[in-house]
Amino acid sequence: MKTKDLEVYQANSFVESRQSYTVNEKRLLSTLISFVKPTDEEFSEYEISINDWAKMLKVNPNGLYQIADEITTGLMMKIVAIKDPKNLRFKKWHVLDTAEYEDGILRLKLDKKMNDIFLQLKASKNYTHYELMEFVGLTSTHAQRIYELVKQYQHSKQRKRKVTIEELKIMLGIEDKYPQFKEFRRKVLDVAYKQIHKNTTLRYEWKPIKKGRSYHEIEFYEIHINGKESPTEIQERAFLENYIGEEIYHTEFNTYLTITQIEKNKDNTYTVIDKFDGALYLYQDKKDLQECIAKAQMQKGLI
Repeated sequence: MKTKDLEVYQANSFVESRQSYTVNEKRLLSTLISFVKPTDEEFSEYEISINDWAKMLKVNPNGLYQIADEITTGLMMKIVAIKDPKNLRFKKWHVLDTAEYEDGILRLKLDKKMNDIFLQLKASKNYTHYELMEFVGLTSTHAQRIYELVKQYQHSKQRKRKVTIEELKIMLGIEDKYPQFKEFRRKVLDVAYKQIHKNTTLRYEWKPIKKGRSYHEIEFYEIHINGKESPTEIQERAFLENYIGEEIYHTEFNTYLTITQIEKNKDNTYTVIDKFDGALYLYQDKKDLQECIAKAQMQKGLI
């Protein structure tokens, strides 16, 4: 089993479903799903070598032999559920059709009722995908699910999402737990945030939003991949590029410059390079920068 390039593709309805799998059940299910190509038209019976799976998880295979029966039983018994409270409708599935184990090999087949969830996804474009090897490094069920839910919005225009705390708890399968927000934050949100940032390339920030006196929603924002620009950084770059070629006044030297390059520094000051002499001029913050550009425009009669 070559795991390096395996990716998990699943419909967004499945990402947002209610799930209550254990860490290992979810790992095995994601491994199984990674064998399904998004262009496939039907499911096959997929084989997973326990030895290969142990190498992927970096654990002793002897331990996996002992719990393979327990993991597959859990997957066969548990359901995923999508509810639509507005229409008072719900749909529930057992994801697995069959599970067999013999001579170190797991043979698994997905239920054909899951066709819309895992097959022909690229035609619908309504799906989420991620690298399997990144996902299996997560050791918390909450981190696994929040990773999927945040990953879903990685390519959205705003790259952020809001979800009510009630809805989030349902999707995590913990609607009856953690009635106090501080406990929910400590045991779920903080744990997931630390694990995801430590073990994956997914990056995001989050904040609680109040309705009245109580916390009502969670906003996940700044969703991006480590090493790539965040939404704020993209906006900042566009903001700076907009001023290339503009004139700007510098108070200390009582002079006007033409901006050929502008950079934001780590201390939130800005450095402007003059087009004609290449000299560097410092501005204290964005307000200072914009006021000095406005002064130059007023001097030219542009505003």
